[in-house]
Amino acid sequence: MKKNKKVHVLYILTKLELGGAQKVCLSLMEGIKESGNFGALISGNEGVLIPQVKKFDSVYLLRNFKREVGIKTVFNEFKTLFQIILYLKKLKKNYPDLIVHTHSTKAGIIGRWAAFFARIKTRVHTVHGFGFHDHQNKIAWMICYLLELFTSFVTTHYICVSVYDQNTGKKLLPKFGKKSSIIRAAVEWDKFYIPATRLKDDFKCKEVFKVPEKKFIIGTVSCLKPQKNIFDLLKAFKQVCDKTKKQNLLLQVIGDGILRDKIEKWILQNGMKDKIDLLGWQDEVSMWMRNWNVFVMSSLWEGLPCAVVEARLSKLPVVSYKIAGIPEVIYDSKNGFLVDAGDWETLAGKIQKLVLDEVLLKKMKNYSDDLNDFKDRVMVEKHLNLYRQLSSV
Repeated sequence: MKKNKKVHVLYILTKLELGGAQKVCLSLMEGIKESGNFGALISGNEGVLIPQVKKFDSVYLLRNFKREVGIKTVFNEFKTLFQIILYLKKLKKNYPDLIVHTHSTKAGIIGRWAAFFARIKTRVHTVHGFGFHDHQNKIAWMICYLLELFTSFVTTHYICVSVYDQNTGKKLLPKFGKKSSIIRAAVEWDKFYIPATRLKDDFKCKEVFKVPEKKFIIGTVSCLKPQKNIFDLLKAFKQVCDKTKKQNLLLQVIGDGILRDKIEKWILQNGMKDKIDLLGWQDEVSMWMRNWNVFVMSSLWEGLPCAVVEARLSKLPVVSYKIAGIPEVIYDSKNGFLVDAGDWETLAGKIQKLVLDEVLLKKMKNYSDDLNDFKDRVMVEKHLNLYRQLSSV
């Protein structure tokens, strides 16, 4: 394997929203191009990150490439598959050693098969949590599992962002252990690696973010969709407010999605309008986190969410459901609390502990985490080494 061998990679995504898979993919593209290699992207033409990808060359945005899956969209899926095959064949003429690297479930299935039919030798997929999980009915689980099982036979290599996902793959997919590795999903280290203290002398923080003084702020970053299970967080927060009777509690939610209307209705019905801020998607998440006291996540299934790592880089105690790769970063009673998924009352109790116990809050904030594997440059370098290794086989 030549250490400085140039690599040529095409990434495939379905939607350019502010999610972990998308952040990782764009960070990889940037790092690869900065190191003198070739990076291209195929994605759907929707999402808040569309303006950000326009700075890259070789970006193909497909109108028919949607995240939604259903019987009615089957014809559209085949149309997208053939479109991607054509793009790959054209790119292969200029880059015979092209690597196709897919992210997210649907893009992973369509992208790897497109690469197979386009005779792309190296087909890599990053698992940000598998498409099959315990919160599906048996039929949906079996369909998702069988699709991944069949696609595993045309997959050259799997990258897992957590040990949990790698162990799941080893149990359920043939030869997964031999053709998988763990590379952590990087975050914007320099933005988040600062103490999470209230910046009273920071004009930008005071004027732009308009956080009232002496507020105890519980925050989360979450797409408003069923997977993220935001209603458990809302119920837990209301219980904390009711039990502590504290007037200075505030919940801030960064994110948006299909459940926003229902969430707004719940907030009004429960008289929480003055205590819950739905902030929508924000460009400067790190600046909001500087004002938070605790980070909470109530997702039912994940891979290893970047927001949890960002929270710890910002020295925030994390209260989360104990799912997937989160226990690989959050250690119960050390830098946060882990709660069984769905147990929102216990979630509320753990949040309440941190609200009432300033000593415990400070102790968890100052826990010494080892998060070096989540650095941008570490992630990019590990990917480049893997690409070169796979290309030389």
